[in-house]
Amino acid sequence: MRPCYTQAKMALVGGARRSLVIAQGARSFSGSSVVRASQKAPIQVHGLEGRYAHALYSAAATKNCLKEVEEDLKKLNIKRGSVFTEYLVNPSERRTEKLRIIDDALKHVKCNEVTRGFFKTVTETNRVRRIEGIIKGFNQIMTASRGEVACVVTTATQPDQKTLDQVKTILGGYIEANQKISMEVKVNPELIGGMVVEVGDRYCDMSVSTKIRRLSESLSAPL
Repeated sequence: MRPCYTQAKMALVGGARRSLVIAQGARSFSGSSVVRASQKAPIQVHGLEGRYAHALYSAAATKNCLKEVEEDLKKLNIKRGSVFTEYLVNPSERRTEKLRIIDDALKHVKCNEVTRGFFKTVTETNRVRRIEGIIKGFNQIMTASRGEVACVVTTATQPDQKTLDQVKTILGGYIEANQKISMEVKVNPELIGGMVVEVGDRYCDMSVSTKIRRLSESLSAPL
């Protein structure tokens, strides 16, 4: 076995175990579960990722463990390019070996049965590369179930609380009275200044970098 994947396995069983899941119960994600999920979820998430996200929501709702699954996914903090994700998508690794090692790791961190079953399913069906999108879809459903509207604000530097309160107040005028803003703040120095705001499927780019780019394009255009 190549050293890099030996390291990945050791990391899974060691301190970095909090990255992927598996165990028994993958049967919760059958085709009928996907259908039931679309009926129960407060919003519809489309695409392949959406189908899996709805299936996960349906399975967790049936087992009355939505909160536990949501917390598991936050704890695992799956990120593209991580040692664990790279280990899962490596085609040279035997699937049965992957399942065994991930199962041991997730048992150690005491993930919920539904969470483990979900990761077992995406591993067995070769959907590992879609995990981030699936988890994003599940989080969108969970946010909607609490009457929250997800908002992502990206700025060049960390904004102060006064600025965030102002943004939240402005956005509050565009949602229903029974809804509330759930804001996530990200920092991207490449924006230079200003901000980018994403609310649901709406996108507003007010960054300085975009203004500079548009000005440059305008000046370079033929007369």
